Amino acid sequence: VDPCIIVCTNLFLVTGESMNITCSHHDKTYDKIFWYQQSNGQNLEHLGFLSFKQDFVGEKGFTITGDAEKEAYLLVSSVKAEHSAVYFCAVSAAQCFSRMLCQYEAYFGNGTKLTVLGKYCFYPDVTITEPTLKILNTTRCKEKVTLVCVAENFYPDHVSIKWTLGDKEITEDVATDPYATKDENTKMFNISSRLKVSKKEFTPKNTFRCTVTFNNSTHVSEKTVYITGTGGISLDIS
Repeated sequence: VDPCIIVCTNLFLVTGESMNITCSHHDKTYDKIFWYQQSNGQNLEHLGFLSFKQDFVGEKGFTITGDAEKEAYLLVSSVKAEHSAVYFCAVSAAQCFSRMLCQYEAYFGNGTKLTVLGKYCFYPDVTITEPTLKILNTTRCKEKVTLVCVAENFYPDHVSIKWTLGDKEITEDVATDPYATKDENTKMFNISSRLKVSKKEFTPKNTFRCTVTFNNSTHVSEKTVYITGTGGISLDIS
């Protein structure tokens, strides 16, 4: 039976603050909890695990504590910029002979994305800014039209993008950048998403919307751009 794993999805901290990420589940037959870190574009890195109630002190200043039969905490006493990453926990039964060899499947949580915000004195020109959106000129290839939605000049990089047609979300023929890219000069982020539409669908009666959801650590906001088959572009902010 797949245990119910509960984690928070977003976490914002300032350099020097302490980190405490909780992973909990509701099945006592799973008594090992593993923690992993994934930095942008990198593979999962194993940080350590908790077995029953035995605390673990890992590398890079990570400490794992708690009771593996119900919850585990991943702790850092003073976070740095390099701690910005996505953290995953996984639960498993006790028959594990090493951190890589287990007789039972491990079940992963959705992951917690940590953003370590620089102290303001380090970035005097950086403010928490909502994204600016635009849809680039469409490109046409055979029977497809490609729409490109760009969100730029935002910080931090907690954004998600979705395409809709009417009230229906589009999930096919969508390619979104896996990570936002950072401009090292401005310290701001950019991300893009591409949607391929058949020429039969790209008509004046159809309006395609690109919506970016932005989390700036205090509230969540949305911005939407939309385009019809006639090529007209409008901006709607909510």
